[in-house]
Amino acid sequence: MRILRRSFLASLLVFGTCFMGTVSMATELSLGEGGPPLTYRLDEVSVRLTRHSGNPALPIRRVILSGTGGATLERDGERMQFSYGNRELLALLNALYKIRFFDLPSQYNTRYSVFLKDDGTVGTEALRMPDSASTSICFAVSGYEKCVTYGRNSPLGLEGIAKQVFSDAGRLASDR
Repeated sequence: MRILRRSFLASLLVFGTCFMGTVSMATELSLGEGGPPLTYRLDEVSVRLTRHSGNPALPIRRVILSGTGGATLERDGERMQFSYGNRELLALLNALYKIRFFDLPSQYNTRYSVFLKDDGTVGTEALRMPDSASTSICFAVSGYEKCVTYGRNSPLGLEGIAKQVFSDAGRLASDR
């Protein structure tokens, strides 16, 4: 009888711990501090990718993807509408989550370096070149927006995602 009671109490303790963990996770409303909501409607999602050449005389390229299935490609001063399916948008969102997009700093086009001062302290310099080529990727949903801008040195995986989206958008807009 004593063993049965211990087993029951141990099971109750494990269940209670798991239940409390589930309840505490359920009360979280976003993916970490400053992250997107944990639950949202796909038709409220917008993903925007913008490439600046660095030369003001050249037009920007932009892809805007909507969770409603509509999309726009802007290139060479021309706007082209095309359809972008839920499955493709969900794959893009999964790629962003996989590289921890929402944890990335918003700016990657500032280069930092350190130098030694005469008094032995280390100083930090920031070099930002606003006229250099850059890419911005923005995710927006339900009053939340996260943008990451980068130049030549992109965060791991982000440039691959941008290239894929621009390639897919070019193909889909041409097929229309």
